[in-house]
Amino acid sequence: MKLHQINSSNLSNSLVFYRSLFNKMPQVITPYYIQFHLPNFQLEINEKPSSTDEDSPVLHLEIDDQMELEAISKRMSRFKSLASFQGNCEVVDKSIGLTDPDGTKWIIGDTASTTSFDKCYVSLSI
Repeated sequence: MKLHQINSSNLSNSLVFYRSLFNKMPQVITPYYIQFHLPNFQLEINEKPSSTDEDSPVLHLEIDDQMELEAISKRMSRFKSLASFQGNCEVVDKSIGLTDPDGTKWIIGDTASTTSFDKCYVSLSI
C-alpha cells in the first residue's frame, strides 16, 4: 500500500473536503497533518502553503462499484452547503474528475479513462 503525501494551505478546509470524499474521518489528526487510511491506499495531508511554481499532482482512486461512484458524486454535489460548488459533478465514462481546495487533481473511478476536471470542481475559498 502506497502512502501519498500532499500539501494543504488550510488543514480545516482539507479535512472537510476529504472527509466528504472518503465518507470517513481520518485515522490521524494533528495540528500539522492528517492521515486517511483506505483499503488500497493512504493519504497524508501536511499543512504547508502551496507553491505556485509546483504542478498540482494528479492522484487516482480506483472505484469499481458504480453505486459507490454515484454515492461519491452525490456527496460532493451536496458540498455546496459548505462551499462554492461549480459544475454538475456527473459521472462521465465511469469516472469523476475532482480538484481539492489546493489544486490537487483526482481521478475517481475508472482511472484508466480520461476525465474532464471541469465536470466537478469544488472550491473552498470563501
